[in-house]
Amino acid sequence: MQPPFEMKEYSEMSKNEAKEHFNWFKQQIPSRLEQLGAFSQIHLDYSDRSLIDIWEWYLRNVQIQNKSTSELEEEHSETEEWLKSYIYEKKLDTKSQAFTLDISIYLGEVVKSNHSGLDWGVVFKPKSYVSVNRPVIIGFRKKDMDVIRIVSNKMYAILKGQRNPNALFDIYHTWEEFI
Repeated sequence: MQPPFEMKEYSEMSKNEAKEHFNWFKQQIPSRLEQLGAFSQIHLDYSDRSLIDIWEWYLRNVQIQNKSTSELEEEHSETEEWLKSYIYEKKLDTKSQAFTLDISIYLGEVVKSNHSGLDWGVVFKPKSYVSVNRPVIIGFRKKDMDVIRIVSNKMYAILKGQRNPNALFDIYHTWEEFI
């Protein structure tokens, strides 16, 4: 999912760049979900149960590979000393990374489809906000749901060997408490 413009770190985007990215992102949702359904052969019916089905499929099909020596050296050179212990020696292949993003989008669509008042949005400030300029689900009390970050964190859990087939289902029901 490559935007037709130069992609910056979210925190470095101007408000207009964030809006442009967000509008492009929203336009991609139908085709990304169509592709996810076609690849997975999972009926994406926007139910909480479908989150178990799609995550079980993902866990069966995710491809993990070792990072190259040069990749690890580059990460170590760009990372502050106190964070180096968090560098993973493994990574997902490109297709698995794309599925991670698609499943993030699907989680967001399930959440907003089942709860009125929730929708995709973008928060522009404060600049210190961890999800500034990122597509998030808005409309919760006090919080925004950064589904891409949440599912990416579950992907890192997979790299550490954790494989909970109920992970997305549990996330969905935890976030219901914030509506």
